[in-house]
Amino acid sequence: MADGRLGAVSDTRVGVVVGVLALLLVGAGAAFLLGVGPFGLDDGAAAPPAPDGPPRATPTEGPPPFTLAIDRITQCGRTCRDVTSTLRNAQPRASSDIGVTATIYAGQGTDGSVVWSGYEWVGALDAGETYTTTQRVDLSLGEALAIERADGYVTIETTVEYDDRVMTFYRQRKVA
Repeated sequence: MADGRLGAVSDTRVGVVVGVLALLLVGAGAAFLLGVGPFGLDDGAAAPPAPDGPPRATPTEGPPPFTLAIDRITQCGRTCRDVTSTLRNAQPRASSDIGVTATIYAGQGTDGSVVWSGYEWVGALDAGETYTTTQRVDLSLGEALAIERADGYVTIETTVEYDDRVMTFYRQRKVA
C-alpha cells in the first residue's frame, strides 16, 4: 500500500515538472512569435539615430586617420540586421592594404560573449575617399539571448588595419 502512494506522489511530481516545462516552452514560443524580448519586431526601416554619440577610437597623434559612420540598419529577420557603414580616409595621403574587422560583444565591454564577427577587405583609399559596405549580422537565438541577458547592450569593436598600422573604434549601443 505504501508503494502505491509513493508511486502516485512520484507521478504527480513528474506531471508538475512536465507541465512547468511545457509552460516555459509555450511562453518562449509566444515571445518569439509576438516579438517580445530579444526578438522584438520593428518596421524594417532605418534605425533611429543612436544616442550613444560618436565611437571612441584608439588614441592617435593628431586627428584620427579614419572615420567610421553607421549609415543605416535595416531588419532582415527577427534576429538579423543589415548594417551599412562608411569608412573614410581622413588622412592627407592615400592608404593601402586596408582591412576592417568588426566584432560584436554582448554587454558593455569586450569581455562578454562574442555574438558576431566579420571581415571586409577594403584595399586602398585615396585621401578623403570613402568605402561603403553592408554587412549582414544574423544572430542565433542563443546569441540574441546573450544580448538580452546583458541588459540589451552590445559593444562593437571595429579594427582598421592599414599601412602596417592598426586603429580600433569602440561603440556601445542598446539594441534590445
